[in-house]
Amino acid sequence: MAHSVSVKNLKRFEIIDESGVLFCGGWQEWYKTIWKRYTGCGPTVITGIIHYLRRTDDISDQCLPSPKCEFEALMDEVWRFVTPTVRGLPSASALTKGARVYLDVNGLPYTLEELDIPKNKRLRPEFSEVVTFIAKALAADTPVAFLSLDKGEEERLDSWHWVTILTLDYEADGSRAEAGVADEGRFFEVDLRKWYDTTPLGGGFVRFTKSD
Repeated sequence: MAHSVSVKNLKRFEIIDESGVLFCGGWQEWYKTIWKRYTGCGPTVITGIIHYLRRTDDISDQCLPSPKCEFEALMDEVWRFVTPTVRGLPSASALTKGARVYLDVNGLPYTLEELDIPKNKRLRPEFSEVVTFIAKALAADTPVAFLSLDKGEEERLDSWHWVTILTLDYEADGSRAEAGVADEGRFFEVDLRKWYDTTPLGGGFVRFTKSD
């Protein structure tokens, strides 16, 4: 049986620049330095998720595209907490370490949960657990951070890269799962099942859960 789940309003993820060009989420190329542009996929993903959650918590939000300059300012703010090393942020725990501090410092009522996909396939969670982890977050209107350490046979993904999951279409038996992701200011779908089955290095997922 096919299922579909999504964040409630994709328009809240839209960014607009001075020329009127629309983007779906941010792009690490918007950072001002070469180093930040090279390593900034993780902070950009966290920026996008925090930006979305703040908008959903604002009852006066009109769901209009957010100015790019405001998003860039938030990218710089998040970078001070979610700061890549020379290896970037190569694990779910590496991403959440700084993100948790940012949430605490700014009084945002969310906790973070991680799901690792180890290199050793025998140690990986069942794919049904991966789907459930993502679907639960999206049903609660919270985007999911997704790390692909190696894209495997899913050519639409990059390796050693973070993207944001916004939608998920899947079969109940786990035979198929297509994730709608935001990356480089674009929205597109990737075959999550193919990635899980063929990635030699694995990766991980991070979801935000609203605190009671």
